[in-house]
Amino acid sequence: MSLVRQFTNPSKTLLAESQGNAQSLPGGNWLLGYGRLPNFTEFDASGHVLLDGTLGRNVQNFKTFLSPWSGQPTNAPSVALTGSTIAASWNGATNVASWRVLAGPSPTGLTPVGEAPKSGFETAISLPAATKGRYVAVQALDASGTVMGVSAAAKA
Repeated sequence: MSLVRQFTNPSKTLLAESQGNAQSLPGGNWLLGYGRLPNFTEFDASGHVLLDGTLGRNVQNFKTFLSPWSGQPTNAPSVALTGSTIAASWNGATNVASWRVLAGPSPTGLTPVGEAPKSGFETAISLPAATKGRYVAVQALDASGTVMGVSAAAKA
């Protein structure tokens, strides 16, 4: 008998005293669930960690699965300003493809002034110089350009 494949989490030692599973995923990836421990790890075919998560304190997980998930928050997107940069985010929204920046003289008088593709959890967008002293907001857009949500306006 010989070892065919071994997956080791480089950030922590996870030893479960019961349960657990290893699931082959499409594309050659593997998902490991640690049963009595609330952890799970996805590895690529070369053994590199792609996803390392936990289900919370004192949670046991007999068998771990990955499933497609789509989130549409009930709250509005968030916008934050730092100098001439706007940061757009919408925690939990999975279908945001890009952000449209709106600006105007009042919170109700906003028009589009720019757009940027979504980049991670928080997308940083440089504001045009003409927005200084005006109000700005962002629209979350899906892949077809449909507005999914709009942030509150903030003074630039």
